[in-house]
Order: sequence, then C-alpha cells, then structure tokens
Amino acid sequence: MAQYGHLTSLDAAECRLLLATRTFGRVGWNSASGVQILPVSYGMVDGLIVFRTAAGSPLAQLVRPVEVSFQVDDLDAETSTGWSVLVHGMSGAPVASLPPEMPDPWAPGDRPIVIGIAPDHYAGRSIAAI
Repeated sequence: MAQYGHLTSLDAAECRLLLATRTFGRVGWNSASGVQILPVSYGMVDGLIVFRTAAGSPLAQLVRPVEVSFQVDDLDAETSTGWSVLVHGMSGAPVASLPPEMPDPWAPGDRPIVIGIAPDHYAGRSIAAI
C-alpha cells in the first residue's frame, strides 16, 4: 500500500511565524496540585507569549518563574491537514506593555494579571494524511 501523507518538522523560525498567526493556545505546567493544562487567549509581544488572567486563578501562579509548555495548533479534519507548535520556556517574564491588538480573554470577568512566557525551545510539525 502506498503512503501519500507526510509529517514534516518545522524549524524555530517557522514555529514563531505560526504562533503569531493565532490567538488561542494551551499552557501546561506542574503546579502544587498536579499537572495543569489550560486554554488561554494570547498575543506575541517582543518575542514573548503573553496572556491575561484573574487573581486567584490557577494561571496566576505563573506570574513567578515556572517552567511551562505552550501549544498551539491548527487542524482541518476535512482535508486531514494541519500543524502543531510546542514551546518550552519560563513564565514570569516581564511585559513592558500590551499592544492595542492584544486579544481579549474569552473567559468573563476582570483579568488584570499579565503573564509573559519567554520561549527557550520550539518544536513543530505539519501533517497531511493524503
């Protein structure tokens, strides 16, 4: 049987470009209560992944330096194509200011705490099943 699909690794520059095209991802880390993986609306600011959260939320823990993973993907079930980018880095990076085009959090309520993730490693891949 012939193989028609492909799985291609993406370099760091391609991963950064793809991250800048989306506004929704997932951040994961080991918290005091176990592994957390939560969705966030994000933007890119001076190479940092930036999102806002509420005081008292699990994400507020990330205001201090914590090793994190951040994942963004785009999958199309109809065409069996897509890509995924996984970033490793540290939270707690200082954010000078938020750009006006920074996406609003999807969750309701005040989200005044700004979290910055400084990436130190990018891994990505694109896939096409046919």
